[in-house]
Amino acid sequence: MIAPKAEIRRFDVFAEWNRLKAVTHLKMSEPEARTYGLAVAKIVAARKLHGYTPKELAEFKRQARTLARPEEITLPWWHRLASPEEFERKIIERMGRAFYEQVFQPAIARAWREGKSYEEIRDSVRQQWNRLLTEL
Repeated sequence: MIAPKAEIRRFDVFAEWNRLKAVTHLKMSEPEARTYGLAVAKIVAARKLHGYTPKELAEFKRQARTLARPEEITLPWWHRLASPEEFERKIIERMGRAFYEQVFQPAIARAWREGKSYEEIRDSVRQQWNRLLTEL
């Protein structure tokens, strides 16, 4: 099995989970879905978000929890917080492209198709992969 280049975090799994949600439920393109997935992970993980007021952060969190239909989205709020290039750097390149494409992404997609919840898989998949780092 290919080992990741860096420890796999809950943040990584959550960003990928929300990328899948954007592709399947919101019918977003891949670049848009990457932006959305990373933005949702950032705001859910944040206590404070540099450059934004607590009120703005609360509004971002409210919008992230609301899965609107594509036609209901008038302003893509996630563009203010992330980009597809940032997803590439902070998720894919950090763990390694080969690991992301051959191990991480297929495993998360399989759990998604099986109807599992993020909470069910977030720690179990990471433990297996992170163990590979200590065995090297």
